[in-house]
Amino acid sequence: FACFPLRKKRHECAMDSSPARGLCITEGQDIRICHGCAGNAQWPDIFGRSWLLPDWALLFMRSCAATFFAITLVLDGLTTKDGLRFFIYLTRWSFILETLYFCIATWVTFQARRTSKRSSSDRQATQDSRLPRSVQAMSLLWTLTFPISVLVCLAFWTLINPLWDLRMPPSFVLITEHFINMLIFIAEFLVNRNVFYLKHGIILYIYALLYSIWSLIHFIAKVGVAPAMACQDYPLDECPIYPVLDWHHPVRTIIVVLGVTLATLMLQLLIWKCTHKRDQRFLGSGSGGLMDPEI
Repeated sequence: FACFPLRKKRHECAMDSSPARGLCITEGQDIRICHGCAGNAQWPDIFGRSWLLPDWALLFMRSCAATFFAITLVLDGLTTKDGLRFFIYLTRWSFILETLYFCIATWVTFQARRTSKRSSSDRQATQDSRLPRSVQAMSLLWTLTFPISVLVCLAFWTLINPLWDLRMPPSFVLITEHFINMLIFIAEFLVNRNVFYLKHGIILYIYALLYSIWSLIHFIAKVGVAPAMACQDYPLDECPIYPVLDWHHPVRTIIVVLGVTLATLMLQLLIWKCTHKRDQRFLGSGSGGLMDPEI
């Protein structure tokens, strides 16, 4: 895992009248994704608790989301006509990661409930305390999957299957993987206490770069698409994964990639700002938020 410091601001507690009352943050302590530090002892309050829901309700919500995502993924695999080309699509890559996020988040929430039952003295960390691997994975996956769920939805319904010119008939799986998943992630964002830093967002660009490289390999190797997804302009083995990612026209494709990159940056800025405002709202107007609003 990459080593990302997540710095706490100062000792502050949510106001008594807020849904997050009793949740405190501590001055001068960092949370580091892969290095040890004293601040890592606070992970249950950051990744395993909610601003709005009691602990049991958050666990139930994440469990339901994990189950729903897993069932949808299995249903997609059973009903698809793509055969071995099932894994060529960005949607499938992303939905698998989204399912993994909720599975890990469920486990982290369960672990946080067990940890929270101990007294604060029992949870006192040493300078070399490390985050559990599950928390490390959850933090990185959140930074990746939340923006991806929004980007996939917007790109699919505007560039690939425009709402004003539908080429693929809506189905349960299609709508879930390109819209309902985004709504679930927005709901998760509204209730969780997860951190989101712009400097951690490099993982999203690495992910995008890997998929761009894969689309180029797909073009050179003439993998093509399934007959059900045949295009009109090329033989089956030369059809691009997506019409807007057509390496037969490299200049146009690069322009699309650059446009999506710009949209990604704007979305990350929006999520970063909303995360700070959300934490500030529940900690009280006098607080600077759960985390420093640094990049």
